[in-house]
Amino acid sequence: MRKETKFNAFGVEYKSKHFAAIPGFAVLAQPGDIHPLVLFADTHVKNEEGEWQPMSDPNIVNKYVVDVTGTLAPLLVLRSVVELVNDYNFGFLIGWQGVKVPTRFRSDLQAVHSTYSDPVISQLIQDGAATMQQLDEYYSLEDAFRLFDILVAKGVNTAKANEAAAKKSKK
Repeated sequence: MRKETKFNAFGVEYKSKHFAAIPGFAVLAQPGDIHPLVLFADTHVKNEEGEWQPMSDPNIVNKYVVDVTGTLAPLLVLRSVVELVNDYNFGFLIGWQGVKVPTRFRSDLQAVHSTYSDPVISQLIQDGAATMQQLDEYYSLEDAFRLFDILVAKGVNTAKANEAAAKKSKK
């Protein structure tokens, strides 16, 4: 489930919601640095009236992403907020260690993938772990990684069980 966090940076309040899985994979697929407006798709900043403003609007970013004390330059503040939102959405990948597939269960087979969907997204849908709508709205990128990891573990366990049954039947 996509979670939301609120944080204060340099005297300004922000709230950010995790990327949904499909947009999250699209962002990961982009080469180079992520543009702040892309990263801020589900991030808001609180204005003087206490209303949340969408940071996908460059005018909002220019107006509200500041250090209220005036000590730091707006560009430094922007970089810091970008880093905070980036870590919130993608920080889990730093220590991610998915299920390891034993070498004996790997092959050189080139699987066919859709050109229009990320392979992980495709596999989650094919295996019935989630629907396209759930991956586009409800599940976060981290949720998709976890679901995929569960499917990989299931596949490895099935392969091990089949291997053990084959050995047993040969005796």
